[in-house]
Parts: sequence; structure tokens; C-alpha cells
Amino acid sequence: MTATAAALALAAVIVSVASGAALRARAALHSERLASRLVREREATMLAAAHAFTAAAAGAPADVRAAVDRAIRAFAPAIDAVAIFEERDGALCCVAASGPRVTYFAGSRLALDDPRAIAARALVRGHRVTRATERDVVPLHPSDAFSLAVPLSLARGLRGVVVAGATVAVTPEALEPIVQACTLAAPAYAIALEREADRARAEFDGLTGLLTPRAFRERFSALAERCRFDPRGRLALLFIDIDHFKAWNDTYGHASGDALLRAIAAQLRDAARDDDDLVARNGGDEFCLAFPAMDKAVAIERAAALCEAIARADRRPLRPAGATAAVAISASIGVAAYPADAGDASALLEAADAAMYASKRSGRDRVSYRTVAGPIGALPRSGDACVEAPSVAAANRVE
Repeated sequence: MTATAAALALAAVIVSVASGAALRARAALHSERLASRLVREREATMLAAAHAFTAAAAGAPADVRAAVDRAIRAFAPAIDAVAIFEERDGALCCVAASGPRVTYFAGSRLALDDPRAIAARALVRGHRVTRATERDVVPLHPSDAFSLAVPLSLARGLRGVVVAGATVAVTPEALEPIVQACTLAAPAYAIALEREADRARAEFDGLTGLLTPRAFRERFSALAERCRFDPRGRLALLFIDIDHFKAWNDTYGHASGDALLRAIAAQLRDAARDDDDLVARNGGDEFCLAFPAMDKAVAIERAAALCEAIARADRRPLRPAGATAAVAISASIGVAAYPADAGDASALLEAADAAMYASKRSGRDRVSYRTVAGPIGALPRSGDACVEAPSVAAANRVE
């Protein structure tokens, strides 16, 4: 080889090496830029998830659950199943399930003492659990190739678990962001649960579980307002007062009185037809029962059946042990309906209240209502004649 040829060969080698180094440098730079972009994208996704959790905390727990679902899928689009469990009464209750493979889990319960179930294991251990790290764990769905459970520490000692699954593998890099998102969601979830509990305390009577007077009037007013714009609108109201409740309380004590009120509340719930009916404790021993889309005649029949049921119920188990005195419990019921008796919620309540007073004044244990002729008619158990109602202002309560 001549000197010239050797020089050219060496130059070619130098150029080749230099080109390879340049390519490697460009590849490394490209990888760095790609990694940096992925980091920025994940940070942006995490920030968006945090904002979503904060906004959802002002709403219902379902809003936070939906935000958790969206965040998990944003970090790992391959995940097609997300379920959220809460610890209730010694079991794990599925309060949310999204994805066609697991929707049937909604409302189901899992045993806390099943060490192989991925949700229970994560809750007991207090940290994330995956099938990749613990082969003996049972996933939420048999078709899960990937399964992850992350425990949530919520308010008031309540615990929860988020379970995510996919039919294909999920990159390990997605695990940390998902766990971090669940950790960020826990405080928002706790706030939403506390708000829900506060609303429940404001809307439902602590003793009977029925609507409070304020909650009842708000819902009843909405029903009455809806009737005003519907020519076929109907709304019936029963105003119920328990006869001889004071004598029961004085004879058997307040604990027995509370038990009686709970038993009456259960009978009123049984008298309701569906979720649209409103059952409320008006205060003390007074109750209200509202029936949307019910004619007055049907409401009177319902009231008569309820009156009969309350009077015939066996109250002996509610008395203290050894009690010998007998106090008979019955109900005085007033019925009013839209549009027959009034055109708005306030007037309906006044009309039903006046009819209830008429039942009290005319002998108790009966149903009263305003007749077409004007006075209030009664359906007494003894077959007494109709009696005229006093004005609301002049009516006096009769125990």
C-alpha cells in the first residue's frame, strides 16, 4: 500500500469514528430531551390531577372518585379497570367501579380477612401491592395481566383502597405517579366524605333517620312548585301526630319513648311507595308523609291504612322489662292535597296540620280531611260523624 493509500484509509477510519461519536452524542441528547419532556408531561399531569382533586373536594365523594379514575388512566392509558373500596362494617365495600370488565363489582363486598385478595392485602399492609412483586396475590379480575392496589388513609379512621387493572403489561415508570396521585387524592377524598356526613346530619334526623323539618320543607316545596307548571300535577300530604306519646314517655321513660319513635318511623317508611315519597320527622312526635302524583282519595285510603297499622302494632317489646301499665298508642292524621286543598307548599302544610288538629279534637285515632262542602271530614275508627276544623291559630294541641 502506498503512503497515499494508507493516509486515505486512516482518514476514513478517523471520519468513521468521529461520525459514530457524533451519532452517539446526538442519540444521547435526543434521549435526554425525550426523558426531560416525559418528566415535564408527568409533572403537568400530576399538577392537573392535584387541581382536579382540590376542586372535587368541594363536591361529593363521587367527584373525587371520578378524578382519581381520570388521573390513573392519564398516567397509564393501558389501565382499563379502576375500582375504589371503603372499609365498612368489617368488610371492603366497592363504592365505585369503572371499566366494562369490573362494573359488576359496584356495591359488592370483599372480606377483610382474605390475605390473598389484592385489595385486602394492601389495606392490611398499609402500602401498595402489585402482582409483579407478590405472585400469590389474587387480582380483582382474572384477566388482569397488571394489577395494583393502593391503600388510602381517610378521615375519622376510615380506610379505603384503590385497585387498578389492565389486560396488558403497564410500564414500571407509571407506578410511582399512580401511587403519588392516590396519595394526593386521599385528603380531598376525606374532605368530601366529611362534607357528605355534614349534609346527612343536616338532612336526616339523628334518632329516626327520617328527613329533618328543614330538609323536608325544601323538597316538599320543590314538589309543589313542579305541580304548578303541570296541569296534571298532584301532591298529597299526611300530617301525623302520635296519640298519648307524652303518657308513654312519662310511664316508660325516654329510652322507651325513643324506641317508640323509631318504630313509628319504620312504619312510615313502609307506607312510602318509592324513593320519590318524602318521610320526615316534623319534631317531637309529629311526622309528615308526602306522596307525589297521588290523588286525594287515594291518600285518604293510605292514611286510613296507616292509622290502622299504628293502632294495631304490638308495642309491648318497646316497654321496659317488668312494666305492667298499658299505654295505648294510636295516631291522629290530617290529609291535604294539591290542587284540591291548596295551591302551594305552605298552604298544603297548613291545611294538613289543621286536619290533624281536627282528628285530635274529635277523639284521636282517626284520619281527617277537608270536604268539598268546606268542613273537615273524619274517618273515625268508631264511625263518628264529620267534624269542622278549627282555625290553625285557634287550634290547641291535644296529647
